[in-house]
Amino acid sequence: MIRFMSKAAASFIMTESVAKDVFAALGEDYRVPGIWIVDRLPALIERSQQAMAASKEREAKAERAIEDLMDAAQGDSLTQQQLATQIGVGLSRRLVPVLEMMKRAKAQAEPIVWEQA
Repeated sequence: MIRFMSKAAASFIMTESVAKDVFAALGEDYRVPGIWIVDRLPALIERSQQAMAASKEREAKAERAIEDLMDAAQGDSLTQQQLATQIGVGLSRRLVPVLEMMKRAKAQAEPIVWEQA
């Protein structure tokens, strides 16, 4: 588990695998512990917003494909239930707390740090 902290926002934790995905989406090297200094936050916010938009597009396409398969499986409730479980929490949703923390940290000129929880 990775804990993200800033004096500007409430702390939160992520599993290590999700944190690695977030760092990859931001084009950042994954290191624990770590820090994002205030000067880097504007660029990170922009990359986060871009990654979120791209992820939302991919997730929407995947959900439409699963919904099409569910429609094709009309009457087969077991198959529909199995397909429904394939719709998970996407990267765009995982980025929300990170982006919100970055925005608040930037506004209050506070860094963001993370460590093993």
